[in-house]
Amino acid sequence: MTLPTAAPLPGLRGYRPVVLDDARPQASAAGGRPLALAVALVIVVLPFGDTSVPGAGLSLTYVAMAVPAVLVLRLLVLDRISLPPSLMFLGLALSVAAGVVSAATGVDPDRAVPSVLISLLTLGYGLAVVVAFRPGREVDAVDLLVVVGGVVAATALASAGSLQAAEGGSVVLGRLTGPFSQPNELGIFCAALLPLTVVALVSAGSRRRTVVLGIAAACLVAAWAMSMSRGAWIGGVVALAGLAICEPTTRRALAGVGATVLGAAATAVLLPATTPVLGVVGARLRSLGDPTQNQYDDRPLIWAEAWRQASEHPWFGVGPSGFKVAAGQAGSTISAEPADHPHDLMLTILADRGVIGLALGLVVVAGCVVAARRQVLAGPGPVRPGAPTRVRSMAVLAALTAVVVHCIFDMPLRNPIVAGLVWTLLGMAMTVEARGAPDEGDEPRPAVPNHPATGERRRW
Repeated sequence: MTLPTAAPLPGLRGYRPVVLDDARPQASAAGGRPLALAVALVIVVLPFGDTSVPGAGLSLTYVAMAVPAVLVLRLLVLDRISLPPSLMFLGLALSVAAGVVSAATGVDPDRAVPSVLISLLTLGYGLAVVVAFRPGREVDAVDLLVVVGGVVAATALASAGSLQAAEGGSVVLGRLTGPFSQPNELGIFCAALLPLTVVALVSAGSRRRTVVLGIAAACLVAAWAMSMSRGAWIGGVVALAGLAICEPTTRRALAGVGATVLGAAATAVLLPATTPVLGVVGARLRSLGDPTQNQYDDRPLIWAEAWRQASEHPWFGVGPSGFKVAAGQAGSTISAEPADHPHDLMLTILADRGVIGLALGLVVVAGCVVAARRQVLAGPGPVRPGAPTRVRSMAVLAALTAVVVHCIFDMPLRNPIVAGLVWTLLGMAMTVEARGAPDEGDEPRPAVPNHPATGERRRW
């Protein structure tokens, strides 16, 4: 088995931007074909990922993740791979370890056990993505994500009914959910896939592929808009704007998309709320200027409760999934109807895992920033259909940006379908951070033995 050589990580001298080469798993890589197919299977089952598997006590997404996680653990035990030199991986791995401590010292250790198990599975899956996604010929993972996302969006659109705005647009009745339990989960799923959709279309190599991706893109954009998720709208716009700034090759396509979105938004704002679809969208947009119109919004109280829990358990928090238990105890202002989570990613981490967990989360963010900075400073390269291209690497980082922005307003990451997408993106992002690749037009680097005659293990 062989591993390709890697570009040096420190500094920028000699650095070549990491390319996902359409993010295709390579059967000849250290993980072999089984690992590549296992990772692809997780992506394929995402539309059904929230289905509970009898006897397992877990959703289908997590059961599917267990297969590549076990395969990559086997490679580690056999000493056939080493851990990637990635700040993101370091932060995520230490977060899992800190989560075990948080669970043991939290308010309900038994309730935290499933969350700790899921954390281990998702970390193993993320590492499997790093090992499996190398230049190859089997599966184009970025395009596969877009197509699968299109299927999810089409499922949601098929169940569309009449929309009705209430509370000045702060509440919308009849919002799309699709295979998700609530509309914001659909919104963040579609928003995260928008940057990948753009670059997949820009670099599509055939008319047939363009048609398939175009249909998926139309479904994703429509479901994103009709989810009526304001956080997803903002996250998607920020991600696409960032992609346009960093990647000149996407600006022409995004200029057309941006003009269409702005025109539709301007029209919607001028229409009465009783106008089907566009009028409801307009009411929802106008509600951004006055979020106090919703008298049923308890999020300020929930945020205050998260701060209370964080102040009482500052270092390791109340434990994974412990927020609802702690919120139901005496002294909580929402004890009568405790919420499942604080509706904010930072507050969720702070309440569940404390300052230690939040600091480790910032390490993950730092890894994303380092990866993006290196890609930007390395400069853009030409986009040729089927060829390695930096633009897909930047799209993955933009997709994670959409997730982070959305999570300022809500916390839909516990949905198994959303979690499957986010951990796939995190695995790809770790690949972007940890591994260099040949520039456009360069000869491929020769593969080197992972276990040369000296017995020395090759690093990433």
